[in-house]
Amino acid sequence: MSDDYWIWGKDAESPRILHAMIRVKDLEKSLAFYCDTLGMKQLSRVDVEAGRFSIIFINFTEDFESGAIELTHNWDREDDYTHGTGYGHVAIGVPDLYGTCERLRSAGVEISVEPKTLLPGAPALAFIKDPDGYSIELIQTSRTHAARHNAGRPHIGWIRRACPPFGRSGPKTPWIRPVH
Repeated sequence: MSDDYWIWGKDAESPRILHAMIRVKDLEKSLAFYCDTLGMKQLSRVDVEAGRFSIIFINFTEDFESGAIELTHNWDREDDYTHGTGYGHVAIGVPDLYGTCERLRSAGVEISVEPKTLLPGAPALAFIKDPDGYSIELIQTSRTHAARHNAGRPHIGWIRRACPPFGRSGPKTPWIRPVH
């Protein structure tokens, strides 16, 4: 067995997320978005001439220890991909959500859901679109940055308005707290 092919671990003892794969129509545009705009790094690339496709693994770290995104590009594909009804989003944690959204907006990235919190004390989140229209959720991962941006901002009460079972009578799920 060649160590070159055991990039996800040679002696793993427990399961973990390895990667999520998405198909992209324009590989160069997607690499520019994920690597140049979002700051991810290209970990590996395999071009398969016989199958006429490329597989590129990208991540925020320079190793395969944490979950990566696999961009698959079929060379001869002319039509756009459809996302179907099953795809939701890829989530990326960012220390400064508001600063990240401003930087991405300046780079021409579509912010499909502006930064907001769903519950009091929860991290803020936002959604953006990649060049192929895939949704990417950005989640605040630094309380220091969150406190700076959330000072004086009201909680939006989304859960109570959008989901009647979570109204004033209380949630059906203990980990969701009602907004009163």
